Order: sequence, then C-alpha cells, then structure tokens
Amino acid sequence: MRSIILLLSLIASVFLFAACGPGASSSASAQPTVPKPTEVQVTMTEFKIEPSMTNFKAGAPYRFVVTNKGTVNHDFSISPPVMEGMAGMSSEDMHKNALAMVDAADLPPGAMKTVDVTFTKPMSAGEMEFACHTPGHYESGMHVPMTITQ
Repeated sequence: MRSIILLLSLIASVFLFAACGPGASSSASAQPTVPKPTEVQVTMTEFKIEPSMTNFKAGAPYRFVVTNKGTVNHDFSISPPVMEGMAGMSSEDMHKNALAMVDAADLPPGAMKTVDVTFTKPMSAGEMEFACHTPGHYESGMHVPMTITQ
C-alpha cells in the first residue's frame, strides 16, 4: 500500500513539473499589459479650440475625442505650428506634417471623432500644437500650444 501511495505521489510530481516547466504558459503572462489611453476632450467652436489638457507624457497613449460644437466645419490636427513663410500653404500641405488629423469633411457641426496618439519624444511648448487649418481659422486664433514631457 505504501508503494502505491509513493508511486502516485511521484506521478503527480511529474505532471506538476511538466505543467510549470519552461514550455508551460499561462494566459496572464502570455498577454502583455497594454495601458488604457488617457481620454482628452477637445471642443472646437468659432474660432476656438478648448482641450481638457495640454501637457502630455512621451510613451503614454492618448485618445483625443474631438467635438465640433461650432456652426461650420473644422479640421483638427496635432502638428507643428505655422511658421513665417508658411501662411499661404493649403490645409492639405499643413496636414502632411501632422502627427494626427481629422479632415474638415469629417468634422461638420455636431460631429465627434476620435484620434489615438502616443507621442514618441518630449517636445517643448511651441514645437507642437492643436490646430484648425480650415481657411482663415488658424489666422483667427484656432491653435493651442502643447507640451510633451519625458
């Protein structure tokens, strides 16, 4: 009887070792933890952009929820500011330098769009901004500087 119990213990130990060995996986360790994006509300009106925050961390995911509460279409971009000599550029040209954007055709009055962004490097205020490049809107003040820290 004692030898049967010893044999059963040995068999149980072999199965336990196999289950916990180097080839074993568990659902908890097999799935990398992806951080949930921080939601940032961005409200657009004539001629104003109101973000719920303007300071961000490089490497952290953000979800920008952009709502047009104005009476005309707006576009939305996260892009470098317009510099001297760029004033005559088209919205399309401005969007080529954007990290993220929503076209004015997709943001009519009452519309809401989301954009997911993870900033890859720190940037000081003045290097990146929220902006609307619909003709005449940027010049009327529709841009807000942002900061990305480490």
